Amino acid sequence: MTSKHGIIAVAYALAAIPVIMAIGGALDFGRAYLLQSRLAEALDKAALAVGAETTTNTAILNQTLNNYFNANFNADGVGRTLNIASDITDSRITLRATGSVDTAFLKIINKNEIVVTVTTEVVRETTGLEVVLVLDNTGSMAANNRIGNLKVAARELVDILFQNEDRPENVRIALVPFVTTVNIGQENVGFIRTPIPENDYAPPRDPRWKGCVEARPFPHDTSDVFDINSDVAGLWDPYYWESEPVLDGFGGFFNVCENMWWLPNLRRGLSRPIATGRSGANFGTYPDRSTPPRFFNVDTIPPSTHGPNKACPDPITPLNNDRGRLRAAINQMQPWSGNGTMAHLGAVWAWRVLSPGPPFQEGRGRGAQGIKRAVIILTDGVNLVSSGRSNCSRFVDARYNSQYTGYGYLSENRLGTQSFTGATAVLNDRLSDVCTNLKRDDITVYTITFELNDATTQEVFRRCASEPKLYFPSPDSSTLQESFRAIGASLNALRIAR
Repeated sequence: MTSKHGIIAVAYALAAIPVIMAIGGALDFGRAYLLQSRLAEALDKAALAVGAETTTNTAILNQTLNNYFNANFNADGVGRTLNIASDITDSRITLRATGSVDTAFLKIINKNEIVVTVTTEVVRETTGLEVVLVLDNTGSMAANNRIGNLKVAARELVDILFQNEDRPENVRIALVPFVTTVNIGQENVGFIRTPIPENDYAPPRDPRWKGCVEARPFPHDTSDVFDINSDVAGLWDPYYWESEPVLDGFGGFFNVCENMWWLPNLRRGLSRPIATGRSGANFGTYPDRSTPPRFFNVDTIPPSTHGPNKACPDPITPLNNDRGRLRAAINQMQPWSGNGTMAHLGAVWAWRVLSPGPPFQEGRGRGAQGIKRAVIILTDGVNLVSSGRSNCSRFVDARYNSQYTGYGYLSENRLGTQSFTGATAVLNDRLSDVCTNLKRDDITVYTITFELNDATTQEVFRRCASEPKLYFPSPDSSTLQESFRAIGASLNALRIAR
């Protein structure tokens, strides 16, 4: 009697050969595809960098090509580059990279390597450009000289875009510093809703409204619409950080709040609560008009300021083509401590700056022939509302559970929550809404996180960008400069055309 078990085993072994080959071949080709993707990304960035150069010197162009390609190509575990060829003319840059992957399984059929080729073509264009830099000026930017490193990178971006012209005809740039508010400039007082009675200020150091505004109610805080006849989409309320009251208790008067800058005529037996410096209704007349108020600890020099304009950053620099003016505005930026981070307010004001509608009307708007519009948003921190001092909310008034922001105090529920973690979630959603609106308006969005390790914020900024590759995580100052250079190269009237 003949056994069939040996015959069946041989048959299974023979049948398994093509299956094993198919699986192994898929692994080899998968590594080849990964190599092709990495080559394409590195070649795109190298081509844009070459296109941004103003020189025609072949040696310099090839050096730029090799530097950017090598800095962005990661060959770990995928293969190697065999050759990079270039064809550079005044109007077109064509680059071709060839690489190979050593096979692991296909060697069985005498295929020892897989060769892949990637081609990138960049066309130099003469279109116009309108760009807004939305830059975090919060107090944390003082750490590790972040603000100084940001200034260096931002100035270089201006130089890349302006090239060898001080007033290029087709390029205009604007600057929007943000904290939890944005400064639209005192010259735009006509767009402010004056409170009745008017707010009191603290002369001589902080004598008047500086230019910052509160946010509109949702969804108008993410919109570019301006309607002079609307209560929610028309004039803005002025940003005003009231003088938070002193604590009358425990045998004396104590400063336990974040921004106490006005002292009434203190004497025991005053009615409670002691008034704040909010407006003429309870400020100049308290305790009586014959006793003038005394200003305490007023300071307008950043980073730590006190007074009605506390944590109000420098004003917006509207779209212009003046290199000197832009560099001066960048140099002037300082970190402003207090109250938190709200990147969406900077982003929405960038949209308003690009718009041809009021209050800023320098932008040519969507559909303007030959005009490319872009916004670059940078932050070093999580979107948040800073907490108030615990003794202030506990012993003075629960209203002061947070610091004052462009949405007032968190206790006022203007964000739809009184929770600090809830506020961060809402602020992230608002930024996502603004980014969606920008992209719908045909505005290219670039985003940068600087020395920021928070995964949630990184993901919000990645999704905010027009494409994932337009998000630039920058863990240190050198990477930040490279990020701005890469953005400058892609904006410098270039487009990738495969």
